[in-house]
Amino acid sequence: MENITHAYFYFLIFFLTTLLATAGMVKFAAFLSRKLLGPRKEEVKNDGYAGGFYILSPVTTSFSMRFSFIALLFVLFNAELLLLLPWAMSLSLSMQEGILAALVVLVFWGVGYLYEYKKGALEWK
Repeated sequence: MENITHAYFYFLIFFLTTLLATAGMVKFAAFLSRKLLGPRKEEVKNDGYAGGFYILSPVTTSFSMRFSFIALLFVLFNAELLLLLPWAMSLSLSMQEGILAALVVLVFWGVGYLYEYKKGALEWK
């Protein structure tokens, strides 16, 4: 028991040292980039041309709610599919219970996707 405690203690010391060294390096890199590159003062021309394109609409316009909703659905459905990865990797260990759990998740995912499709939430109008 004492050997395991020592191993975890040394791991904690190593982890904290690495964390502090990394934070110090990032802080030093930020300091150097500010000093060497510094803020550049460039005059912005008032010709309405930015990034290779003429500005067609005012900057204050926001994204539509439909775009935000579709992006949220995309993230949720992808997160659910990523949860199937551990089941796929361990199907030989869990056999029938793992396959049944994966099928239940897939059925719920499919029903949710069909519901959103039938409601027209995925249509871009």
